[in-house]
Amino acid sequence: MVTQFSKFTRNSSLGLLPILLFSLLVMHIDIRIAIAIGLVLSLIGFRIVNKHSGMIYKISLIAFAISLSLSLLFFEGLTCLQQFLIVEVIFVLLLITMRILRTKIVFRLTKQANSNVKIYLSEAFRVAFLTQYGLSIHLLVILLFYVFGVIPTYYLISEMIIKLLVFKIILLTIIVMETTRLHVLDKKLNKEEWLPIISEEGAVSGKIAKSVIKEMKSRYMHPVVRIALIYDGKLYLRERSMNYLLSPGRLDYPFEKYVLFEEAVDTALKKCIQKMCGNVEVPLRFLLKYEFENKDVKRLILLYVSEIEDEELFNSLSFSDGKLWTQSQIDDNMGTDTFSECFELEYEYLKNMVLVGKDVK
Repeated sequence: MVTQFSKFTRNSSLGLLPILLFSLLVMHIDIRIAIAIGLVLSLIGFRIVNKHSGMIYKISLIAFAISLSLSLLFFEGLTCLQQFLIVEVIFVLLLITMRILRTKIVFRLTKQANSNVKIYLSEAFRVAFLTQYGLSIHLLVILLFYVFGVIPTYYLISEMIIKLLVFKIILLTIIVMETTRLHVLDKKLNKEEWLPIISEEGAVSGKIAKSVIKEMKSRYMHPVVRIALIYDGKLYLRERSMNYLLSPGRLDYPFEKYVLFEEAVDTALKKCIQKMCGNVEVPLRFLLKYEFENKDVKRLILLYVSEIEDEELFNSLSFSDGKLWTQSQIDDNMGTDTFSECFELEYEYLKNMVLVGKDVK
């Protein structure tokens, strides 16, 4: 329920609901009561939602407050539709003012530490622009009708269609468009994988979508687990996917995975093995932690080793696109762009700390 409420309060287009309700009430009750209802709803909306996504509520609140004051002085003798137009003009003028002051508003509010402020403001300004654009065209069309007399102004039905119905259609369209857009965006984000941004000390300072790290290149450091698989003293190596950012197509260990945001390293290791081999348990031993960086990536590598002696266990891994390499075969191909960059860095350590003394000829 909290998540649903959060989505509700994030939708800036819902700030248009008070003025939409006002347009529904204006022909059925006293104009001042309709304005007062819109004012109260705007105040409630502004108080319960995030103050940055509640900017449209605030604009409505100010528009209704000004309109209510003017209604006591100037609305006498005007028709309901004429009074409605005055409220609409005030609302549009306030939206234009908001856009003119956009730079100052953003500068003042984004000095806060909350990283979501810019997102909320962007959504609010987007809705403000769409509403201002739509209602400005609406007012222009009404002006043209009056100037050229395309539709006689004494025709009440024509006036209601042009002024009220079109107004409602514009606001409803914006609300539906924005609600649909946010729903689609939420569905995409739910499928997104997030990587932690870590400092050189290993402390998590934020997160970033995995889908954008290619564009970010080596700007941020992310943790990665790698597992060296050794059977009968030989290293099992396979070609890396061509989709990998680092050393695509070169030979490397069969197991490598990013540690996701708020994911335990043990969980990442388990998923890494399951993705390749299913629910097979293999022995694991932590070996080395180091930082790796080139022009494309920046990683904190957590290297593990799995030493398998049992032939049945090794066969159960069901590998089909790699092979076992002896130490002499690896030595002969080092420096020839056969192996991944990380593997060439790690191999000397493996050879001296794990493979030493084993029959790898």
